[in-house]
Amino acid sequence: MLVRRSSLQVVSAQPLLAQLLEQALHLRLPDYPAVYLVLDLPCGYAFQSVLPDRAGHSLVLTENTCAEYLDDLWNLGLLGLACQIRSLEELAELLRRAELQERVRLVPPERSSLTRAEAALFRLLVHGLANKEIARELGIANQTVQNGLTRVFQKLGLGGRNEAILHYWGLGLI
Repeated sequence: MLVRRSSLQVVSAQPLLAQLLEQALHLRLPDYPAVYLVLDLPCGYAFQSVLPDRAGHSLVLTENTCAEYLDDLWNLGLLGLACQIRSLEELAELLRRAELQERVRLVPPERSSLTRAEAALFRLLVHGLANKEIARELGIANQTVQNGLTRVFQKLGLGGRNEAILHYWGLGLI
């Protein structure tokens, strides 16, 4: 659902929320920057909503703090990514910076502890692939997948596949 006023477009799976946010922002920023403001609710919505031709004009707001998830969002080529914005003032400042075409990443300082190879395993796992499918996709042995995932779980402090999936999609209870 897009809510349009001036050049700001609030994109959300929840039209009422998008409309209310757009109205609240209008009071603080009468002149909007040309940006797509994507509310990543539910978690993962931004991956469906940010089109490649719009990524450089998109600012995503998410509540998910998983470093790997945030890296995946950022790698879409976003203009801005913010995690856990708590006030309209913070959001208005972010929009002002976007107006200057300043690429902004306001997320927790923790970066992923995973190597590139471990991150590739993790991403395929959280998207529902079984070990054999991951092995086939990456062209590696099934045992290599099992060993790699064991390292991933240890590094992230996770108890296994289910916890890994919940962690990535922002539902981790750890």
